[in-house]
Amino acid sequence: MATNSVAVLILALLSLCIGSVLADWNILNQIKSNSNSLKNYCESWRINVEVNNIREFDVVPQECINHIKKYMTSAQYIADSERSIEEIRLYLTSCCSLQADGKDAWIFDVDDTLLSTIPYYKKHAFG
Repeated sequence: MATNSVAVLILALLSLCIGSVLADWNILNQIKSNSNSLKNYCESWRINVEVNNIREFDVVPQECINHIKKYMTSAQYIADSERSIEEIRLYLTSCCSLQADGKDAWIFDVDDTLLSTIPYYKKHAFG
């Protein structure tokens, strides 16, 4: 009986130790301690919007407007768009066997696929 009590006590102490160690790895603590936070935050926000992790936002965060403007009017934006087009072409040539019978259908996600959102962003000062 005494050995069971000792084992339970040791497990309880280990749980407390593990909990305090893991608290240092909390993602919220990592974000708060980052000294380069604004640039990193804005870049992360942009990427997460693009991969659809951030949805239904109404406006670009005020502190990120200049970052988004700089990106969307940069050579990097053009390079990213061209790379996307290359990937689409590669995918279509490897996955689809078009029969030229007029029965093939294409479905596009309109924003930034067939239509650019840059005019919208410019109209709203990238915010």
